[in-house]
Amino acid sequence: MPRQRRFARTPSRPQGPGGLAVLLTLTASLAGGCYHGAGQDQSASNPTLTGGEDPTETGGANSAGTDGDPTEGTDPTDGGGEEFAPAPARLRILLARQYRSSVAYLLGDAAVAEAETPPDSALNGFEAIGAAQLALNDQAVDTYEKSARKVAAAADDAILASYHTCVPTGADDDACHKEFVANFGRVAWRRSLTQAEIDRYGAVGRDAALAFGNWESGREFAVAGMLQSPYFLYQVEVGEPDPDAPGQRVLTGVELATRLSFFLLDTTPTRELIDLGETDGLATADAVRGVAWTMLETPAARGALGGFFAEVLRLRTLEALPKDPGVFPAWTPALGASMRDEALKLIDDIAFTREADFRDFLDAPYTFANGPLAQLYGLIPDAGVLGDVWQKFDLPVEGKRGGLLGQGGFLAAYAHISSSSPTLRGKFVREVLMCQGIPAPPPDIVTELPNGEEYKTMRDRLAEHQTNPSCSGCHKLMDDIGFGLENFDGIGAFRLTENGVDLDTKSVLDGGEFDGARQLGGLLRESPAVTRCLVRNLFRHATGHLELPGEADALKDLDQVFEDNEYRMKELLAELVASPAFLRVGTPE
Repeated sequence: MPRQRRFARTPSRPQGPGGLAVLLTLTASLAGGCYHGAGQDQSASNPTLTGGEDPTETGGANSAGTDGDPTEGTDPTDGGGEEFAPAPARLRILLARQYRSSVAYLLGDAAVAEAETPPDSALNGFEAIGAAQLALNDQAVDTYEKSARKVAAAADDAILASYHTCVPTGADDDACHKEFVANFGRVAWRRSLTQAEIDRYGAVGRDAALAFGNWESGREFAVAGMLQSPYFLYQVEVGEPDPDAPGQRVLTGVELATRLSFFLLDTTPTRELIDLGETDGLATADAVRGVAWTMLETPAARGALGGFFAEVLRLRTLEALPKDPGVFPAWTPALGASMRDEALKLIDDIAFTREADFRDFLDAPYTFANGPLAQLYGLIPDAGVLGDVWQKFDLPVEGKRGGLLGQGGFLAAYAHISSSSPTLRGKFVREVLMCQGIPAPPPDIVTELPNGEEYKTMRDRLAEHQTNPSCSGCHKLMDDIGFGLENFDGIGAFRLTENGVDLDTKSVLDGGEFDGARQLGGLLRESPAVTRCLVRNLFRHATGHLELPGEADALKDLDQVFEDNEYRMKELLAELVASPAFLRVGTPE
């Protein structure tokens, strides 16, 4: 299995101090673990940290994009030829799941049960981009403050004790407070604290201990304060200037440890990974690649990749989909949840269990189903397999299922309450799988489809709709794809007729003929646009920004390494984190 491709343009890593000083210059005072919200201004980037320049105020391509479209206005085949120039440095607020997983690692299960977070918000279709660009409002700041206090109060005593070796001699044991702050703070802030920070939070602990009459209360207050600091709440990705490449900054070892861990594992870096970052264990692309391979062998890596696909494929809220019970009596929230699990099980099987060509997720001739899904799909389980037991099923060719596009989760999510929707299904393929933007309809266009006895099928109704020249161009791009999936109703059950009329499901995608989900997936797996789109979506998720022209060649390198390694997902992930576009940032604007 080839794993040896290297990026020829990966520059050497400069050494020396500077990252923390730059961050302090940019954000001014971070003291005291609190800061002012930036109100409701959604064009701002991050909290106003009491003066100074905000390294996340960078704008960039499509920075004011839309929530639901991760690809609007982009073409994965464009760009290239420009000298490498990474995106400007930013701070990124932790996503809700990252906050919770970090609290669990730092303080235990009882503490995370008390954690609260504001809801994540997406920009350009990605919560990671929203985390880098959207400002916290006052309500969010209050939520983090309340959460920090509740989490600190519920923290596991044994875990807290692991952060200090000293035995407190009394409430005013200043040295013991500082030892705890230094050790806990290093893991919570994902870097070693300065002496000034140790003194500051040590004093917080000492003063609270004296006020409440015991050392442990001081420890609790120190924890609550440090969990409100931007150094905990944000991924700090400022880097150090490269003297050989003006305008480029190389992420420090601890910044890389943080970026690696949150991308590949969806959680804060371990003590060991922080050690590695502080001792130049991540100083080269090869070293980063090697660490990534170790991380990719862990269960957390499987969960993190599943989290990415649950977001980008819109699988998270399937159980909440509204469906007309009169039309779809088999639909239940539990069935929707099973559909999400089906998709994630297929992705996990291809990427990790089989380590196969990841394009299989487009046309795999098998799936995983429990009892309700098997019944919906007309699959016959092994004797005695019923209910919530999952089983791998080979899919019959005549059923036209195969890969993601034959699964109930996609088919139900991209349908209407009481009918299928060729338009929504085709739009998903264009935008999410191929990164091809579809313009919104003109404001004066009537989007309702014609009704009447003469229109027996959705294909009939959409064909009439396409007679409007203002609608036909975009609808043809979408509807022709969806017509080939019309054997599947609004919750993904197979059918041959609609309203008593035999369905015509033969269709075309960019000149290629297909009939059904498996044949459509077969066309898509051979499309360079699809694999390039996947690479770009992963990059956006990993870095919190849409790719810029100066990053185009680095991404083309990733396209090539994905192909060279026979489209294996683990190889792609390992090479993505070794790319200069992952290792470097630009000068803050």
